[in-house]
Amino acid sequence: MLNIKTTSLLPTLIAVFVLFTACDSDDREAAYEETPEVLIFGGGDHHDFDRWFNIEDSTIIAETGANVRYTDNPDEVIPALSDIDILNINTNQSIDIPEFPDRIIEFVEEGNSLFLVHAASWFIWDWPEYYEKLIGGGTSSHGPFGEFEVYVEDTEHPLMAGVPERFMITDELYRFQRNEDGSDMHVLAIGIEPDTGDEYPVAWTVNYGDGRVVVTTLGHDGEAHQHEAFVTFMKNTIDWLH
Repeated sequence: MLNIKTTSLLPTLIAVFVLFTACDSDDREAAYEETPEVLIFGGGDHHDFDRWFNIEDSTIIAETGANVRYTDNPDEVIPALSDIDILNINTNQSIDIPEFPDRIIEFVEEGNSLFLVHAASWFIWDWPEYYEKLIGGGTSSHGPFGEFEVYVEDTEHPLMAGVPERFMITDELYRFQRNEDGSDMHVLAIGIEPDTGDEYPVAWTVNYGDGRVVVTTLGHDGEAHQHEAFVTFMKNTIDWLH
């Protein structure tokens, strides 16, 4: 009798299994297709943040299908973390919020994504763990604003899809300094200082906790933000981080 009952139940069990598997697959697909929520945090000195980091970058990011909004108010960032998938930091303003760096680190640890552009990798803040864990180092100087060459170090990485293997750009070449104790950096592209031939990373990734970080030191003004390679990289970044 036991064998007869088991046999009779088999089609039902298979049907239930298939149903649950299909539902799980649908859930995963829906989660993947969910529109990413992106917050750009800008503002500060020596850059036209509203023109390039707000208007221009918001337009670029929106073209990926993401929902994007901009703020230059530090007080608005932490409350927004629970509602966003990607935080894009490019500010160089003073931030007088003691818990700010810890909350950004936790945001990434928990599996969210961080996109750091230009000034966000500069040694502005007294946040050693931010630079060590999320960036792998930092910058305190750059060459004169002008044209320099960039070459792609990892041509196979999805972030470099459609980016020329070598290109010229007019920007500030940050003289990035690695932290020996910092997180591992997967370098994607290198900039060459024209006067010295010295080479510095201009784009890389960091994996931290369950999250991903993408960093680029490029992006001083419109010469970068309207450069085809920069635009392509930015769109690739939103897709990859989501």
